[in-house]
Amino acid sequence: MPNVLLLTGSPRPHGSSSTLAEIVLEGMREAADIQVERVDTARLENKHRGCSSCYGCQPAKFRCMIHDATARLINRVPEFQVIVLATPIYFFNLSAQLKACTDRFMALCSYDDQGQVISPLRKIHLAAVVTSEGDAATSGLEVVQLWLKQLSDFTGTAPIPILHQGHCGRDAGPTLRDAELRTRALAFGRDLLA
Repeated sequence: MPNVLLLTGSPRPHGSSSTLAEIVLEGMREAADIQVERVDTARLENKHRGCSSCYGCQPAKFRCMIHDATARLINRVPEFQVIVLATPIYFFNLSAQLKACTDRFMALCSYDDQGQVISPLRKIHLAAVVTSEGDAATSGLEVVQLWLKQLSDFTGTAPIPILHQGHCGRDAGPTLRDAELRTRALAFGRDLLA
């Protein structure tokens, strides 16, 4: 049974990105029995807002040493087979809440004797669910795409698929009522386990 981590990055727990991610999880459940843990990164109790650059993780090998809720989560990341990152685009980038959490992924990266990056993220299937108020061309989606590509390239994970929906506002109702979007989201979820 795949163990799935959903990391939501919106300060709105029932906003468009979280709602769309839940539909993606439905699609995953159509494909297989899954165990899901949902973590709302906007509500994690943290000692720091992001990585503190203490480098305590480097000798510890894949353990964040900050001693807060995000570290406890980061240290469990290798337990998951799939991680879905769900974020609205805020001011042309992913949300600060999700970024503060994923900055701590640095604890999951180290170097081998030849100077090559090693990471338990390499074995995890990452995916992204992204919503924006604007369309794909004007919202900053390309910034999020570039960040995901850099994450994938650095850690050695497979390319990270993205489900994007533009023209989403604060009300998740239109996302729930859009039949074509629902079909796309379900298929996206099923494909994550194919």
